[in-house]
Amino acid sequence: MRITPIFASAALAGLVSTGAMAGEYSKAGPGVQEPVVSTPAPAPAPARFNWTGGYAGAGLGYGNMNFRGGDDASSATAGLFAGYRQDMGFAVLGAEALLAPVAFGSPTLPSGDEIKGGGALLFTAGLPVSADARTLAYVGVGPSMLRTSGTAGSENSIGGTAAIGIDHMLTDSIMLRGSVNYTAINNVGQTDINTRTLGAGVGVGFKF
Repeated sequence: MRITPIFASAALAGLVSTGAMAGEYSKAGPGVQEPVVSTPAPAPAPARFNWTGGYAGAGLGYGNMNFRGGDDASSATAGLFAGYRQDMGFAVLGAEALLAPVAFGSPTLPSGDEIKGGGALLFTAGLPVSADARTLAYVGVGPSMLRTSGTAGSENSIGGTAAIGIDHMLTDSIMLRGSVNYTAINNVGQTDINTRTLGAGVGVGFKF
C-alpha cells in the first residue's frame, strides 16, 4: 500500500516538470527566424568626361558653292581646326578657329577667279548626349572669310558661317568629329559675286 504514493508523487513531479518546460517554451517564442535577404549594391555610374581644355586637329570635307546668278562649283577640301572649351556641367561653351587652306581642283568663280581657301571663327555651345558625356553635340556661329585669286590679284571676302556637329572622345585625348556647315559670303572676287556654300566633313583631333 506504500508503493502507490511513490508512483503518485513521481507522476505529479513529471506533470510539474512538463508544465514548467511548456511555460519556458512559450516565453522564448518560436525558435525559427526569417532569413535576411541582402540586396546587391547598384553598379556605379560611369565617370563623366570633362570637356574643359584646348584641342586641335585636321579634317577632310566636301562642299558645294552656289553662285547667285551663276553655276555651282564643288570641291573637296582639307582643313585644320583648333579651339578651347569650358565644361559648365549643363553645357559646354567654347570658341574655335577653322582654316581651309586647300581647295582641291582649284574651283573657279564665273569671273574666272580661283578659290584658294578660307577660314572661320566660331563661337560654340554643346550638350553631352551620352551617359559618360564623351559624345558632344554642338552648334557654332561666327564670321568667315573666303580667299580668291585672279588677274587683279588676291582678295579676301568676309561673311558668316553656321555649323552643327558631333565630337566623340575615343580616349581621354583622341577626338573624332563629324560636322556640317553653311557659309554665306557676298561680294566675292572681281565681279562681287554672292556665294552660298554647304559643306560636310570629318576629322580627328587631340585634346590637351
